[in-house]
Amino acid sequence: MGSRIQSWAKRRLSALLLLTAMVCLTAPLGTSQAETLEEALVSAYNHHPKLKAERARLRELDENYIQARSHGRLTSTLSGTASIDATRTPALDIPVPGFDNVIQSGTNFATPIAAQVQFIQPIYQGGRVSALKSQAMASIYAAREGLRGQETQILLDAANAYIDVIRDEERARIRRKNLQVILRQKEAADTRFEVGAGTRTDMAQAEARLAGAKVGLAQADAQLQISRAKYKRYMGHMPESLQAVPRFALPTTEQEAVNLAHDNNPLVLAAMHAEQAGEAGIKAAKSAYKPTVALTGSLSAVRGQAGFPGRAESGMIGAQVSVPLTSGGMNKSRIRQAENAKTRLHFETRDAKMGLEASIMQAWAGLRAAREGLQASQVQVQAAEVAFEGVQLEKEVGRRTALDVLNAEQEVLNARLTVIDSRTEVERAIYQILALTGAFDAQSLSLPTQYYNPQDNLNDVSDDDYLGIVEEIIPESWR
Repeated sequence: MGSRIQSWAKRRLSALLLLTAMVCLTAPLGTSQAETLEEALVSAYNHHPKLKAERARLRELDENYIQARSHGRLTSTLSGTASIDATRTPALDIPVPGFDNVIQSGTNFATPIAAQVQFIQPIYQGGRVSALKSQAMASIYAAREGLRGQETQILLDAANAYIDVIRDEERARIRRKNLQVILRQKEAADTRFEVGAGTRTDMAQAEARLAGAKVGLAQADAQLQISRAKYKRYMGHMPESLQAVPRFALPTTEQEAVNLAHDNNPLVLAAMHAEQAGEAGIKAAKSAYKPTVALTGSLSAVRGQAGFPGRAESGMIGAQVSVPLTSGGMNKSRIRQAENAKTRLHFETRDAKMGLEASIMQAWAGLRAAREGLQASQVQVQAAEVAFEGVQLEKEVGRRTALDVLNAEQEVLNARLTVIDSRTEVERAIYQILALTGAFDAQSLSLPTQYYNPQDNLNDVSDDDYLGIVEEIIPESWR
């Protein structure tokens, strides 16, 4: 299993290097006070409570390896007892030579104290400890990928919150500008009516559009506040002067994205490590049929006991051999259970890969549609602006009405809003593809911050080699 882990690690490293080179998170030039997407993602990475909780959960799982390892190490116990013993001697009627009286009754007191040290050093356990350690490590690797998956999701949500704020700020700005234009049109309609060049219908139409523009602006401002609140949830602070988002390079083809995802997607890698844990679980279950050998020993001492002698010491060392005979079907049941778990994990890995491929296909199609929609909406804006200018000129010569001008202006507004939405959808699809290929975690994005390394905690809690001296002598396959 170790060779398979190393193979996957090499594939993961090569994919990571490729993705790091592919993902270029470089913000455009701006003012020093403006916040970039990179800075926002760093804030989310360093401060989001869900990430901190997931890191703590991973540190919990690290202890499973320590506990599995302890099954093959020396264990010792120190026990002691202290008591007060009372012995009452009854009177005897038989004369004792040399004494004038018979032996009288009496009570003797003693305070014995005993202490004992026992130790057990497993020598052979049929590979059970080795299997448990492999199972624990595979589970830890799976949890680390789960942490990276959680990190990816949080950074993805944070990036979406970032572009949502930019989108809604732009929408509110356009609607505010549109309100100013309609307000001037309303004033012009009122002026024309006063001089007899306009009608009440023109005034009513301008008034209706002005009210609609106010409603649209109020809704845009409300949506902006919602997006700002979402931004604060992930970044820990309110957005201020956000810069435009940087450009990201994507895999050139859909199949290339699928191949990268198979080697780097955290959900798939977590499923593969969980399958490894299932294989080790079978070995651990089968080890129950094998005998166990252990060295045992004890040292004991007693002081203050009644009678003679009043003190004693003893020591013992020996070997204990246990050979399983019957278990009432327990061992066979555990093996079947482990084998079925391994089968389940195997199909869960296959399902994760199939689901990943489907997600990439959907995201790729969504990106293609979003890009086509963006191009079309940009053409729509240009055409609507030209049409609006033409309608204004035609109105001046009496070929168009005020309503035609209002309608043309509304088409320009809708087209501009569509461009903003389409651009946001393109960016959202790009982020989704990067996340699916495993390229939207802090390390793949090369965020300028100190990365959390889960191996550090495992190294810290494993730093007690002086307790495993015998492990250097006993072969791994015995333990």
